[in-house]
Amino acid sequence: MKIYTRGSKIWVTLYQDGKRIRKPTGLTDTKANRKQVERELFPILENTDFSEKQTVGYYFVKMIKAKTLKDRSIEVYQDRYNKHISKYENYLIEDIDVKFAREWVASINVGASTLRGIVSVFRQIMSEAIYDCVVSDNPFNNVRLPKIEKYEPELFSNEEANILINNAKGWFKNFLGFSLLTGMRIGEVCALKWSDLQDGFISITKSKYNNIVGTTKTGKDRQIPIFNNLLPYIESQKAISGGSDFIFPKAHGAQHLRRRWLVVCKKSNLQGRILYNTRHTFATKALRSGKFNVFQVSKLLGHSSTQMLFQKYAKDIKSEKAEYDLNFSTF
Repeated sequence: MKIYTRGSKIWVTLYQDGKRIRKPTGLTDTKANRKQVERELFPILENTDFSEKQTVGYYFVKMIKAKTLKDRSIEVYQDRYNKHISKYENYLIEDIDVKFAREWVASINVGASTLRGIVSVFRQIMSEAIYDCVVSDNPFNNVRLPKIEKYEPELFSNEEANILINNAKGWFKNFLGFSLLTGMRIGEVCALKWSDLQDGFISITKSKYNNIVGTTKTGKDRQIPIFNNLLPYIESQKAISGGSDFIFPKAHGAQHLRRRWLVVCKKSNLQGRILYNTRHTFATKALRSGKFNVFQVSKLLGHSSTQMLFQKYAKDIKSEKAEYDLNFSTF
């Protein structure tokens, strides 16, 4: 195993199974860095098996295995990989440079938030290769990504909510009733079972994505009360659920519901709205009602802390103007 210089950086050359292998260190060529490479990197390289073909596909699998991910997160990673990265899975990882990264990013025609999620997967693939000393730099750190514009939820007025409900049919009508009257995430409503409704409360312990049931977004369980206005939708759904354990057996996840939702929006003349705004509507109206404090609403929504509530709904949180005793003193 030998050290050599390429440009101003230290590289290492070694032989394995008669094949010469060159590896970058990312370190500037100095006497101290050379000693560091010999002391720390040489033992790692000696115990690394380079017989595997170092491809994008290989490192995607390795990256997934190295992470502790929920089933839903793995599904999201796999979906992004299949749609946008898998065509390059046989590319050698060392061939993924800044030019490739910039051209690949420019070719993806999606929103800023979605694009950042897709690029994050490729960036993590490259990070795993860096950990194995296959490459020294991550080309995706040198790619400009569009800024995410702050999203302002378009809430449904009472009139609009009623129009949506009236234009929906069958189980989807009841689904909208659940969504608007509980503030649950879409995947959480999809995953509900009849056994989750007990003693006047709904137990939220899971979520469904692409028909796969996993944990909730935060991984925490919670309970929300069954509000009186929800009761008619529960009774209606009992009559049409077909004896399934699931309350909405035909709801497989947000993506699956998109086509049905768009039809209802078009019929209601509310194009451009998203189904998730049912949750925002619940949160905003709960805060404006004055019937719940901030901590109660945060708990109903399943936020890990009240910070999320203040970030999204600060303008809707009314100050609690209590009577204060002006004679109070700390000393």
